[in-house]
Amino acid sequence: MKNHFWRYTLVIAMAVGLVLTTGRSVLAQEPDSEEEVTIFITNPQDGATLSGSLIITGAVDFPDFLKYEVLLKSGDSLSWVATVYAPVINGNLARFDTRTFLDGTYQLIIRPVRSDSNYTDFVGPTITLANGLGSPLPFPEQDSSYLYPPPNHALLRVKNCAYENAEFDYNSPEGFRSSGMLWLMPRPIENDASICFVQDILLIPGEYRGTAVGEGRPEGVSYSFIAEAGKIYEAVYNGPGGGQFHFFITELEPDERASTDVGDQPGDRTTRPELPTTGNIAGYQTQTGPSSQSAASAAPPAAQSSAPAAAPTASAKAPSEIQTMLPVSGQGTETKVSFVVAAIGLILLLIGGGIWATRRRGYIG
Repeated sequence: MKNHFWRYTLVIAMAVGLVLTTGRSVLAQEPDSEEEVTIFITNPQDGATLSGSLIITGAVDFPDFLKYEVLLKSGDSLSWVATVYAPVINGNLARFDTRTFLDGTYQLIIRPVRSDSNYTDFVGPTITLANGLGSPLPFPEQDSSYLYPPPNHALLRVKNCAYENAEFDYNSPEGFRSSGMLWLMPRPIENDASICFVQDILLIPGEYRGTAVGEGRPEGVSYSFIAEAGKIYEAVYNGPGGGQFHFFITELEPDERASTDVGDQPGDRTTRPELPTTGNIAGYQTQTGPSSQSAASAAPPAAQSSAPAAAPTASAKAPSEIQTMLPVSGQGTETKVSFVVAAIGLILLLIGGGIWATRRRGYIG
């Protein structure tokens, strides 16, 4: 009897250990140490006092890349600054109009998002905004998100430049492509032709069809176009007042990268996500709010080129001046409830089996 008692005790202890180990693995996980994650900011510097507009420079590159977001943190609040769908290495991360935020002290946050939508926030430098405006400007003077060619995808920037709400839907006759519908707010300032409301969509390459229509209007404008991997497109809704340019889609030239930026070189730095082979994948959407556009983007369609971006001030900085990004939070991995339940079931089975075997031996004896 003693031999069986200690044998069952040992097995039960091992099962309990399995449950405890499984419980610990439920916590959010940081990227594996073997992964090549490169995230840092070179401008602005920690402790800097800023005003006006500037360019945030540095690097964001990691495996299974989908996008990165630049955020501004004050207390427990996060404010969106920019979203970019391509890696940047020693280049321009975002345009930052500090006048659109209240004066005060903030932390810059970089959020790298993987293709499975998991992310980890990285804390950058602490900065102070001091524009002395009393109240912040409602809209930035230029688009904060750089348009760089996305790896393995196409990028569509949708703009509502009409003074009415608009709906824009997109789908594909091909299988396993992006699909969805956007609702865009109207142009916010009637006397400023440069401001439009914008959303960016990351598309699986292929043919797309849809309709753009103003709110309450009986019919809209139908469209179709071919989205090619690594290319950027712009869809502009000008409303009925736009005449023949009521709505149009054109291919855009990507924003010019800084001369020091090697983020557009394929190399073998990261593992890029493969295109899905099953399922109907919804488009990844980022609502960026009112956007500054040149007058040309509301005019007849034509290839447009953004003004050259300034080279990062980091190019001449020593490594010690780079702001290291510290991970602080992120989405957790899926809870492994099934393993916990299985382990508990194993314990109950072992206890029940031990009791049954002990009683049986008593009956036989």
